Amino acid sequence: MDIRMVRAEDVEEAELAAVDEEFHDYYGPERFWQPWMRETYLDAIQKVHDQYAGQVAA
Repeated sequence: MDIRMVRAEDVEEAELAAVDEEFHDYYGPERFWQPWMRETYLDAIQKVHDQYAGQVAA
């Protein structure tokens, strides 16, 4: 088993990309999103940011 250190920034970016991909796969292109879809997406993105608040260098 390989153990390696990863930066919090890298983990956060990977999680943000996963949220983005999941929403685009499920709802399609943003131009077709209803306001509630955009709000749900922004909430999911904010949860990822909140999870890493204080751990990521500015």
